[in-house]
Amino acid sequence: MKKLIYTFVFFFVFLLLVFSVNSGADQKVLKLFDELEKGIISVSNAITPAVVHIEVLKKSDDFKYKSQASGLVIDEKGYILTNEHVVDKALSIIVTLQSKLEYPAELIGTDKLTDLALIKIETKEKLKVAKLGNSDKVQVGEWVIAVGNPYGFDRTVSFGIVSGKGRVLPNLPVEVQPINEFIQTDAAIDPGSSGGPLVNLRGEVIGINSVWVGRGQGFTIPINTAIEVKDKLFLSGTIKRGWLGIEIQPLNRDYAQYFGDPNLEGILISDVEPNSPAQIAGLLSGDIILEYQKQKTSAEKEEDLNKFFLLVAQTKPEEKAPIKIRRREKVFDLEVTLGEQPKVKADEYESDLGCTVEEITDAMYKNHMLEDKEGVLVSYVEVGGPAGNAELYESDVIKKVEDYEIKNLDDFKNALKSLKDKKYLMLTIKRGKDQRFILLNLEKSKTQKENEENKP
Repeated sequence: MKKLIYTFVFFFVFLLLVFSVNSGADQKVLKLFDELEKGIISVSNAITPAVVHIEVLKKSDDFKYKSQASGLVIDEKGYILTNEHVVDKALSIIVTLQSKLEYPAELIGTDKLTDLALIKIETKEKLKVAKLGNSDKVQVGEWVIAVGNPYGFDRTVSFGIVSGKGRVLPNLPVEVQPINEFIQTDAAIDPGSSGGPLVNLRGEVIGINSVWVGRGQGFTIPINTAIEVKDKLFLSGTIKRGWLGIEIQPLNRDYAQYFGDPNLEGILISDVEPNSPAQIAGLLSGDIILEYQKQKTSAEKEEDLNKFFLLVAQTKPEEKAPIKIRRREKVFDLEVTLGEQPKVKADEYESDLGCTVEEITDAMYKNHMLEDKEGVLVSYVEVGGPAGNAELYESDVIKKVEDYEIKNLDDFKNALKSLKDKKYLMLTIKRGKDQRFILLNLEKSKTQKENEENKP
C-alpha cells in the first residue's frame, strides 16, 4: 500500500513539473534542479580523488581470503582513515589511489570501540586530502553523498539525506556499542563502502561510513569522533579511556515506582566488579546514579545507556569524577578515581601445536562464564594437528604447559619456546568447571604431516 501511495505522489509531482515547464509558468524549478545537479557533480569531483580502494588479505583459522573496502586520505604524508573491521586480522593491506597505482599500507593503530583504523602509505605521488567538516553541526534532512567502492566498483557516488543522528544499533556486538552515536543516512552504503566518506554539499566530510543494515539504512561514524581517534592513534597507536567497572541497566517507570518515586530518573547499577574503581569508591549493586560529573543521568531504555557510556569513556584514566547516587531513600555524593578501560580486542597467537589461543579479556571472561581471567582461551583447533589429535577443544582454557603456569598470552609463548624440542607436551586445561590433562604427541603429528606432504 505504501509503495502505491509513494508512486502516486511521485507521479503527481512529475505531472506538476511537466505542466509547469510546458506552460512556461515557472522556469525556476528547472534552474533549482540544475543547481543541485551542478553542486553534486562539483562535490563528487572534489572528494573522489581523496577516496582510496583498499584490498585486505586476511586469515581466519586455516583459511585465507581477500576483502575489499574504502578509505579516506586525511594527510598529505599518506595517512588514511578506514574502519577497524576492514583491517582486523589483516596479513597485508594494499591501497589503490585514483591514479590506479597500488601501495602497501602500514597499520598505525586501531580502535574497536569506534570501528576506526589509521593506516599509512609511502608515496611520492601528491595526494588529494579530504576537507573535513564538523559533525556536531549536521542537521537531519541535510543532503549528503556517500563515496566508496561497493562490490569493488571504484569511487561510486550515491546521493541521499541525513535520516537521523545519535543512533545506537542494538544488533552490534556489545563491545562496539558504548562510544558510537552514528549518523544515519539513506545514501547507499553497501559491502565495500566501509571506510569511505559521507560528505555534505559544501564538500565537507561529516562522517566515515561503517555499517549498513538494509537498503536506505546506512550508518556513519561522526567525523568529530574520527578526528579525535585519529589524533590519538597518530601519537601512540592506542587509545586510553576511563572505566568504572560497573554493569548498568535502565531505570524505567516500573522500577522508579518500586523505589518509591514514580518521577525518579537515573541509571541503575546492577553489578560492581571486584577491585574496580567503582568498588573502591564505595558504589554498590542497587545504587542509582543520579549525576556523573555534575551532569544528570537517566535511561528509560537500553539505548539510552549510551550517553552514560560516552561520559565515562571520555573521562581520562586516573581522573577523579564526582558521582551523586541514591541508595534506598538516601542521596549522597561519592568521588571515584577512574581506571583505564580494559582491552576489548583480544590478542591471539597461532601456535605450532595446531591451535590458536587468545588472551582472556573481561568480555571473554563474562561471555564464556570462566572461573577466573588466568590462562589462555583456545579459539581454534586444527583438524589432524597435535591439539586436535589429543582432543583439545575450542573454549578450553590452558592453565599449564608441563610445569609452566600460564596466566597470560606471554606465559604461553615463553613456555612453548622453552619446550620447543620436546616430543610430548602435557597441558593442564579447564573445560567448564572440570580440570583435565591433555597429552600432545608432537612427533607423531609431525610424521603424519610429512607423510601427507610426500603422498603422490
